[in-house]
Amino acid sequence: MAILEIFSSNVKYKYKTSICSSSALLVLFLSILTLLLPLIIVYHTGGFWLKNAVYMEKPNVIFKQKYLLLAERQFDALPITCSTFTVYKENPIKDDCQLVKVYEVDENKDGQKDILKFEAHFYTDLPLRFIRLLLFFNYELTQYIALTMETVVVFDYPITQDVQEVHFNGQLKLQQKTLLRENGLQNFYNRSMELEDRPLSDFISENENRKFAAKITNTRVTWQAGFSKTEKFVIRGIIFYSEDSIQYQPGFWQELKWAWIQYISILLIFIFLEKRILEYMFTHRYLRSYTIVPWEIK
Repeated sequence: MAILEIFSSNVKYKYKTSICSSSALLVLFLSILTLLLPLIIVYHTGGFWLKNAVYMEKPNVIFKQKYLLLAERQFDALPITCSTFTVYKENPIKDDCQLVKVYEVDENKDGQKDILKFEAHFYTDLPLRFIRLLLFFNYELTQYIALTMETVVVFDYPITQDVQEVHFNGQLKLQQKTLLRENGLQNFYNRSMELEDRPLSDFISENENRKFAAKITNTRVTWQAGFSKTEKFVIRGIIFYSEDSIQYQPGFWQELKWAWIQYISILLIFIFLEKRILEYMFTHRYLRSYTIVPWEIK
């Protein structure tokens, strides 16, 4: 009948020596070195603490029902203006549009808006040369970072030929110049944005210089060539509210979890090496000690 090995166990030897012996000091030195080397390695390969982290979230974006459309013509002609603002620098704003349609669509029926559609119709007796459209939004993050702010996105497009229609589409994305904080509600930009008495260039520049702001990216523009002053000029735009890549500063517990994983994973390797080194030195009598074997213990 064949004999099979079904279980095995190691024989445990004990090595003893006095506390002030060279063997004891060497074991103490190796133990301290085993604990310190993982710290040194991790420190010189990027450090224990996460400097930043990234996660994906689809923001809750809501159009604020505020917009400003400026359609520039020749240098000596007044621009076409369409706006929900009625006064600028104490002067009334004339709305030149015959029709403006702005609405949001929840395509996947999850309770969050996915698309904004903008459409403006107006007459002009001169071809357009430049379009500037400002749309105002409320932007909110809730998953890991609590962020609420009002922001404005700007669409600029120079027109180099005579056209009758302009169509554009793009994605609304968060523009970050610094990391978001994980702890606490960040609402320092949660205030109403008004044109007030500031020049429009200063208003746009202030928005661009914010630490956090939304912008239109991946813009695609098409047009219908030709121009007729008897037909309405049409501007159509579609903005997609896509998932954002959010960069943030991790909190204490997330950093501690990451530091612990790094340290333990390297420490286990050095514990294994320390055990093998000491086992070799004691079994080959490089270190002085007396050995206790299990079968001699009474």
